[in-house]
Amino acid sequence: MAQLKEDAARYLQMGFHTLAINAYRAALELEDKTKVLPSERDPDVPFNLGLIYARQGNLPEARAAFQRAVEVDPTSFKARYQLALVDLKLGNLVAAKEQLTLLAHAARSNPETYSHIQSLLAPLESVPLPNQQASNPPRPPAAEPEAAKPALEPERDKTTTPRAAASKKQPEEEKPLSALQRLRRRELD
Repeated sequence: MAQLKEDAARYLQMGFHTLAINAYRAALELEDKTKVLPSERDPDVPFNLGLIYARQGNLPEARAAFQRAVEVDPTSFKARYQLALVDLKLGNLVAAKEQLTLLAHAARSNPETYSHIQSLLAPLESVPLPNQQASNPPRPPAAEPEAAKPALEPERDKTTTPRAAASKKQPEEEKPLSALQRLRRRELD
């Protein structure tokens, strides 16, 4: 598996896109055949494959590859971003808005990234999200670990000072949940 990934990267650097595609596909097939657990899969393999397909203009294949990268690593900001861009190009406006909305929530702590994501979302303002009601805003995203921390934490009361909020501690018997655990819990609810 590692050899296939190295070969694919080398082929890509040399500009042999067809060979790189074949090596990345072989790596994905090997993961499927050996029944590698999703948590042990390498999200860069489908991501890089998606980049090659996108450069070649093969958007349906690129979308499938980026979707697989998101499934392997739901916290991958870059995979969700590329998936959103491909969805925009394919005219999948609802899917693009879903991904961009998740990315916007994740990018709140980075003004430049947030502004860029908002500029992509602006033309999609009239596109309704599936199952969204006025009282049910989109769920917070699974995103880059550092960028997502503020987005995945519950909103603080605006009247609470940072010092007062810091003094509130969770009970010791409860372990804090990871971003992925919180996302899974929300999906189950």
